[in-house]
Amino acid sequence: MKSSDTHTAGDFDLESESPAAITLGKKVLAVDAERGYVRASYVAGDNFVNRGGRIYGGFLAAMLDGLCGHAVRLTHRVPGTPQVTLELKTSFIGRADKGILIGEGFVRHRGKSIAFAEAELRNEQGELVARASATFKIGT
Repeated sequence: MKSSDTHTAGDFDLESESPAAITLGKKVLAVDAERGYVRASYVAGDNFVNRGGRIYGGFLAAMLDGLCGHAVRLTHRVPGTPQVTLELKTSFIGRADKGILIGEGFVRHRGKSIAFAEAELRNEQGELVARASATFKIGT
């Protein structure tokens, strides 16, 4: 795959996702490796609900971390290059109910050993639910 290719959901399979992403019901909808961009959906079911009947913030943070990390991973010249989240700042903005959430992750800046990314999650009506920014250490 060339880094400038844009892909759709048919280009991906569950084997390329982490067990955590599978647990979150992640389905990749599109990627653009050249831009460091990913769009994905998540399934927030009954097992994601807190006592107030909304999606627990920790699940939303995990989705956002995954989107940021996926966007950064797309920019690696060598597939499989290790990376780790150094910092994740999450803002919970809107109501997150059970159902499908759509997220987008973007690389904002990429250096040799550090990358900065942002992500957003929206409900099926397109309303912003949460937003995050993350810093990643790249390599060992």
